[in-house]
Amino acid sequence: MKLLVIQEQHFKRLPNGEVWVDEQSNAKFWERYLNVFEEIIVCARFLHVDSVDQSKYMRSDRTQVSFVELPNFRGVAGLAKNASKVIQVMRTAMRECDCIIFRAPSPISMVAYPLAKLSKKPYAVEIMNNPATHFSKEAMRNFYQPIITKVMVQHTKSMCMSANGVSYVTEHFLQKLYPSKARLKGEQKEFFESSYSTIRLEDSHYRYESWNKQLPNKITLIHSGKMQDNRKGQDIFIKAISILRSKGRNVEGILVGDGIMRSEFEELGRNLHISNYLEFVGWRGGFEAVQNELLRAQIAIFPSMGEGLPRSVIEAMASGLLCIGSKVDGICELLDEDLLVQELDGESFALYIDKFLNDWELVEGKRRRLFETAQKYRYSILEKRRNEFYSKLRDLCE
Repeated sequence: MKLLVIQEQHFKRLPNGEVWVDEQSNAKFWERYLNVFEEIIVCARFLHVDSVDQSKYMRSDRTQVSFVELPNFRGVAGLAKNASKVIQVMRTAMRECDCIIFRAPSPISMVAYPLAKLSKKPYAVEIMNNPATHFSKEAMRNFYQPIITKVMVQHTKSMCMSANGVSYVTEHFLQKLYPSKARLKGEQKEFFESSYSTIRLEDSHYRYESWNKQLPNKITLIHSGKMQDNRKGQDIFIKAISILRSKGRNVEGILVGDGIMRSEFEELGRNLHISNYLEFVGWRGGFEAVQNELLRAQIAIFPSMGEGLPRSVIEAMASGLLCIGSKVDGICELLDEDLLVQELDGESFALYIDKFLNDWELVEGKRRRLFETAQKYRYSILEKRRNEFYSKLRDLCE
């Protein structure tokens, strides 16, 4: 049985055929599909390169996995420019597979989804985030943003109502906004639903160290996320540190990630005269490398404009950190109310952080609760749900 997985990520291929990726979709990632399907085809955007930085990238190729290459475009404009090539590649891939999984919301799916319906083959959708916030005006700078957001929201709703199976990274939030046919009309063999995070946390990844009840002389805050746009709120993180330092707090910040806006964030730190207290460590490939940075900090800050169920928050929780995030989307399923910040600005985040710096004894109980919540996302638990979902899709093929 052969499954086609349509990915939004960008991959790199070396002259020797090796495939590398900067996050998540490494060789281990494909095991979740290979537990049920004998072979998978991955359709995604590719860039051919002579070499990669192996400290930042992970091998993705392996046996039983083949890759179908799309042009390495970016954005809706890039998709429109390469539409004919994308259609051609998708048609070929769909002829070779038995069923299809979309990882959405996805601009690529706007082209692939109609082709999947025409193919008459069973297909499922894995909803990763909320397109209403992921493509919001706060998250992206584009003249056509209002149109893009409206189209992506309607497109995602349509996919969920038409797909045989829909899975969500959240337990409740995204289900209400983008209901599946199984949710509205009752589950049956042809229509089914599930929920599971995309994170892979092994037992060895959970780390919890006891802290002193007294406030440390120096507090390190950490932020993790791509810097391709402003969705992850790195500017808010930097401004919050500036405000706290102006109040006499001895705080420093670590920023994990990279992208075209990194230089802009570095410039912001210089303009606020706190560049000596900010450390841009770049991208870290694999959770172990990210966790090494997390364990250098006490508080993880997530001023995100929009999320599904952010893996970075769960990773920080599993590493024993106190987590403070924006009150948006799936973050609300992870953090208690007093750890959620309503306003997306540096002043508001600084106020929440300062509250715990004023009463450090509160922190131990909070981080312990977060660590216990993270136990729900062990790979062994999520794997069972995924296997059941993929098996239902496979049954339709048979």
